[in-house]
Amino acid sequence: MIATGGGEKMKNNLPNRKTKILITMGPSIESMLEKSLNIIDGVRFNMSHAKIEEMDKYMEILNKNNIAKLMDLKGNKLRIKTANISTIKTGETVIIGKDIILSHHPVEEVEIGHFILINDGKIKLKIDNIKDNLIYTTAIVGGEIKQGNGINTPDSYLKMPIISIEDIEHIKYAIKHDFEYIALSFVRNKNDIINLKNILHEHNGDMSIIAKIETKEGLNNIEEISMYADGIMVARGDLGVEIPIENIPIKQKEIIRTANKYGKIVITATQMLDSMINNPYPTRAELTDIANAIYDGTDCIMLSNETSVGKYPIEAIKVMDKVAKISEKDIDKFGTKTKLESCSTSIGIAYATYALFEKLHPKIILTPTWSGSSAKLISKFKPLIPIIAPTPNIKTFRKLRLIWGITPVLSDEVHSIDDILNLSKEIAKNYIDTGIYIITLGHPIGMKKTNLIKVETIE
Repeated sequence: MIATGGGEKMKNNLPNRKTKILITMGPSIESMLEKSLNIIDGVRFNMSHAKIEEMDKYMEILNKNNIAKLMDLKGNKLRIKTANISTIKTGETVIIGKDIILSHHPVEEVEIGHFILINDGKIKLKIDNIKDNLIYTTAIVGGEIKQGNGINTPDSYLKMPIISIEDIEHIKYAIKHDFEYIALSFVRNKNDIINLKNILHEHNGDMSIIAKIETKEGLNNIEEISMYADGIMVARGDLGVEIPIENIPIKQKEIIRTANKYGKIVITATQMLDSMINNPYPTRAELTDIANAIYDGTDCIMLSNETSVGKYPIEAIKVMDKVAKISEKDIDKFGTKTKLESCSTSIGIAYATYALFEKLHPKIILTPTWSGSSAKLISKFKPLIPIIAPTPNIKTFRKLRLIWGITPVLSDEVHSIDDILNLSKEIAKNYIDTGIYIITLGHPIGMKKTNLIKVETIE
């Protein structure tokens, strides 16, 4: 049995877009989900708004079409627990612990001179004094506040846990319903990733962990986070509050480059087509933003409010699809070249596969796989031909939906090199009539590692 895409029998079904599209579920796209299934690659459930009792209805159609499912955990964001004042005037004193009570009192983590930002940075407080368990601040920029407003402390490293009790319940739901990815908010360092891995292991979960880089501390620790996480999300919303907003473009490039050199999936998110929440057409700047994210080396581009609450969700998806297709044609000219970190047989095979691509001009690359690791490493070099990844593992199939340039193919499990070669030839004939194709494979069978390359020709 060989199947591709949504699980249907395939024939000459070469993909025409390599960058993957992840959309956010919400009331806007809900009634139009079926219209989007032949364009999108994954669906994100934003647990800051989604309710698990309402998510069951989507599982069947997503699984039937082999759409990747990503749960984006709410995280334990610092918020205003009680607001004893409603307005802050510029220049006045505001006492944290008295005028404003926070969900976590950071008196031991902050210092004089540090800033506290409220409501996505719209209100800015500077710490003048810390006394008697209270934090005395001066309002640099005032405004209206209310219970639930988010708090950012860009100069301070908070010790509060980032995974809440509510997150644990959401994690259990994701494991039960075979989600492929789980995104962790407010990641600060490798220990946050290790903690989530331990929780998944405790509950027999095998989701890939996406670390959202949206704090200054996370940005400073991007190297170790990239080493321990399975992927990185460039979460430009909160990150634009934590650091000067003019630094976002260069930091985006740094984050993507770092994740790519460790062979990890990269998702670029936030406001990619923000104007299409209310308008049927994007701005020129938004189109350029999509193209630049692709040239920076992102695997996957994400829509948030555009599909969850926007007026034109299908139009936004189609715009992203068109821009990606056009931009990819020149990725060899404008794209950032990846240099994989560390040395291993798998990385050596990935380099060798790309070298063969450049010299022999094959029509496709075939990477029979159980885990998807070899296919992901090869994709980092952005070869301008399809990477076909046959796998008997349905979870790997769906995970690979979000990896640049890869077309996963659901196949039977094989038990010998000859079986792999025969299966690969059968698959290759479904895509090309004549020409060279490259196969990567592992020997001995069952070791689940790639250590061989073979060049084959269909006459």
